[in-house]
Amino acid sequence: MVWVVMAMALLWAWGVTRDEGFYTPPSPQSGSTVSSANLLFVDAPEGQILVMHAATGNELARYSSGEASFLRGILRSLVRERRVRDLESDGAFQLALLDNGSLVISDPETGYWMALEAFGVDNRRAFAELLYRAQPSTAIAVSDRGVGR
Repeated sequence: MVWVVMAMALLWAWGVTRDEGFYTPPSPQSGSTVSSANLLFVDAPEGQILVMHAATGNELARYSSGEASFLRGILRSLVRERRVRDLESDGAFQLALLDNGSLVISDPETGYWMALEAFGVDNRRAFAELLYRAQPSTAIAVSDRGVGR
């Protein structure tokens, strides 16, 4: 039993300390883009996050400290991938609705993307509202299911 515990501890230590290098981005989802927007997420005073339309500079949302924990988590993941590659962390991310109904946030700098519906309806809705605010003239609407056409 002691040997099993020691082996598990060594495997854990190896996994924590090894140089993980670069990950390969997952294969892109299939589907055509129905609507998209490039968004900037700006750290503001007192822990706020401003969401800006990258092309127009319009403010789409402002989240106070303690709000939008899911959005903050997604951003931390995307920014971490940039930092691992020694890239600037302040560039735009693309939010897109695909024709198969998937809502995807992607990083043009690293190629990483996340299908937001995998995290539940409420979490998807937070990003769906941002896309709607960025592209109100397109044929999308925010509903209980997120974004629809």
